[in-house]
Amino acid sequence: MKRLSETEHDKMIEGVINYLVMKGYRNVKADLSGYARPTKITWTSTGKGHIPDVTAQNGKLLIFEVETSDSIPHTHTADQWKLFAAYANQHGAEFWVVIPNGFDPNARTRLNQLGIQAKVWEL
Repeated sequence: MKRLSETEHDKMIEGVINYLVMKGYRNVKADLSGYARPTKITWTSTGKGHIPDVTAQNGKLLIFEVETSDSIPHTHTADQWKLFAAYANQHGAEFWVVIPNGFDPNARTRLNQLGIQAKVWEL
């Protein structure tokens, strides 16, 4: 049985996918059952990495990482954000953090603490 936050996370991923498809983005992939999985992004130095929640193309690569209200402060989240932001910066991509409505200040504070550049999307 899924935790409430996992169910919320999956619904948010579906919301991102639906929006991107509706807007005509290409090559939409998601780390969710029933979808083609995004390519794992790895650190060159260690070979360790993470799979983004959603990726899409619109002239450039877009990387989306979906967070629930309880996942924003996690160490795992910081690791993902650092990797995806660095990759986006090096490859001319965009990194987006997707959060529930009302959590924009929490996400922006965390991004600032970590020194990470990302776009924030409240869903």
